[in-house]
Amino acid sequence: MEPGRIAPGTLRGATVLVAGGAGAVGNAAIQLARWAGARVATTVSSPAKATLARAAGAHRVVDYRTQDAVAEILAFAPEGVDIVVEVAPGANAALDIAVAAPGAVVAYYSGGEDEQLSIPVLSSLPANLRWQSVFVYTVPPAAKQQALTDVAAAVDASALRVGEEAGLPLHRFALKHAADAHTALEQGVVGKVLLDIP
Repeated sequence: MEPGRIAPGTLRGATVLVAGGAGAVGNAAIQLARWAGARVATTVSSPAKATLARAAGAHRVVDYRTQDAVAEILAFAPEGVDIVVEVAPGANAALDIAVAAPGAVVAYYSGGEDEQLSIPVLSSLPANLRWQSVFVYTVPPAAKQQALTDVAAAVDASALRVGEEAGLPLHRFALKHAADAHTALEQGVVGKVLLDIP
């Protein structure tokens, strides 16, 4: 699969693990992976978040606080997962390595300000894992344009939904209440925070 390319059929036969499937990026990743033909597992941290991830379309939802995440993911994907969409690479490196298929890619797009990624090299080697950072501001222009084209196609095909129907609560704030929106984010509100700009 070429970098930045996700379209119908491009992930047919692949298994994708989305870390944090109840978040805004995780929600979109689940939907796009499904649209591209993948089987999708996701991790969440509560029953309420599990409900949101299922609404997004995840085939298997694992609550890592109450379940053995490695065992549950490997029960779903005995050969391992081909792509990991990772929100916390430092915290989840051991899990990602444990469930990765040979040649898997761990694509991480976030991490805490002080989060350190320490890769256990010897346990990563046998699977020939690739750790791929995704920072939208420095993605090559051609890959970024392809991503925009593919996301637009997903929207046109009604494969990418937003709001409650996709399991993603929307929290709207008027621009003059931007401070309240920021506070909601700091307090860990589940869903997408939007500012209405007149």
